[in-house]
Amino acid sequence: MPKLSGVTIAQRRALNRLQCAGVVPPTAVRLEPGHWVRTLRVALHMTQRQLAGRAGVSQGNLALLEKGRFEPQLATLRKLFDALYCDLIVLPIPRRRVSAIVAERTLGVPTRRMWD
Repeated sequence: MPKLSGVTIAQRRALNRLQCAGVVPPTAVRLEPGHWVRTLRVALHMTQRQLAGRAGVSQGNLALLEKGRFEPQLATLRKLFDALYCDLIVLPIPRRRVSAIVAERTLGVPTRRMWD
């Protein structure tokens, strides 16, 4: 059976588990917005034209987004996910522990002596 959305079965299972648990997804399942849109659209049995009409975006831009050739604005993503019956949550994920970043920045700052 061909992959319709470009997302493997393992990734779908991992995403299902994460949705139930509400935890931060590992890097292996972090997808580009276009992959999310295509996966959800296919799961809801919608065509690109139907989704574009519901979201108020052009079908051409939607096709480019799903292929990863178009970087949408946040407002466009909100419209698309709203049309896909989803809430869009933007969540910053630190690449390293915050304490490690603070320590590294502190080491690079010269300290003043009290008597200077």
